[in-house]
Amino acid sequence: MKHESRRFLLLLAIAGIASAQETPKMKKFLTKPLVIEDQGSFFIGGVPKVTNYATVPPANNPNQAIVPNQITIGQMYVQFEIPERRKPKMPPVIMVHGSSHTAACLESTPDGREGWYPYFVRKGISTYLVDQAGRGRSGFDESVIHEAAAMVRNGDAEKGAAAIPAFGRITDNGAWTNWFGHLIPQGSTILTGTLIQHGDPGDPPSDAAIHGNDYHPAYAFAAVDANVVSRAGAIGPAPSGPNADYALEYYKQLVPNAEVTLPGSTCPTCDPTAIAPANTWTPMDLALLVEKLGGAVVATHSQSGIMGHHMVRILKERGHLDLLKGLITIEGSCSLPNSGLKPEDFDNIPYLALKGDYTATSEVCQTTVDAINARRAAGHGTAKAEYIKLDELKNPVFNGTTHMMMLGTNNLEVADVILNWTDANIPPKSKNGKK
Repeated sequence: MKHESRRFLLLLAIAGIASAQETPKMKKFLTKPLVIEDQGSFFIGGVPKVTNYATVPPANNPNQAIVPNQITIGQMYVQFEIPERRKPKMPPVIMVHGSSHTAACLESTPDGREGWYPYFVRKGISTYLVDQAGRGRSGFDESVIHEAAAMVRNGDAEKGAAAIPAFGRITDNGAWTNWFGHLIPQGSTILTGTLIQHGDPGDPPSDAAIHGNDYHPAYAFAAVDANVVSRAGAIGPAPSGPNADYALEYYKQLVPNAEVTLPGSTCPTCDPTAIAPANTWTPMDLALLVEKLGGAVVATHSQSGIMGHHMVRILKERGHLDLLKGLITIEGSCSLPNSGLKPEDFDNIPYLALKGDYTATSEVCQTTVDAINARRAAGHGTAKAEYIKLDELKNPVFNGTTHMMMLGTNNLEVADVILNWTDANIPPKSKNGKK
């Protein structure tokens, strides 16, 4: 018996060694040690809501009396790091993710490299990340779903179905076709088509007008999960292939846009005047955060671009526009009328619009930048606006920069473009050329 026990333990040990050899060891994400003075997290904003639908009746007693409860909705999760040595005169930077993402996309890359968050801190900048209100760690309002379900249970199926929020999200293959390549042939689905990268044979000729067809995305496609490739525990039929393209570690970052569970709002000066939940709560919370910090630069990405503009409007309405030290819009909406703004609102706020390589130039961003700079040229304010197109910098390192540029193989080079711009423009130079 003792001999058999020892043999069993030996087999377990051998199996453990084999397993450890098969599993890649964790490597360092940071380029070098990071020295910070402080780090932490907190919530900002939010309002109380009293509802009969915070919870659901137990399954064994669906007719249990409904009682009111209070929940908090609309709050925003914030995490931060303060470097030990801060860059003189540089205010904190607040980074905001886009659709179907959380702040995870700014912390590190899916293939295990340093992200923008620690890199900015390394450069002496106090950096704050947020999960949009209604998304990720900020939570969402489950009561609206429970209320809709109650309508169905009570016999009003049509009204209940209409009350269920429509959750949007970026799918795995949707991320591929938006950022990295195509699903061919045209009109096919993941069950009948094949994913190809930009620059591969079969890349549609129409793409050449945007990015050329002679190089691949600047992205680490080797970062895949072997279990996802093998479809261990998968639900539903297997995609047509290649399987590895449906197994990118990046896909695990994608989450539903649960902010649709929050109420919207109206803005009389905006066009349109009806404001979606996403553009209601996160801008409000961002304005609160800028005020709490006593001033900050805000960098938005994609979906959150218009949120940054609505934040500017809210700060303006509160008389705190001077606290916004700069606005960076990365591949997002630059529209001023949508958020009730005018070029003069940016007389003293440096403004940067930034685009990568695999996206078309935005006429709206160019129009906004030109309008802000026209004010400056006419002697109003000193802040500069700029539209930087990475594909026009003629540096091969930016070839293939995707929409998700904070996660690409050239993510730190892109970060340097932003940092160089902030060094040159924040705070704005006075009319005599001095900061």
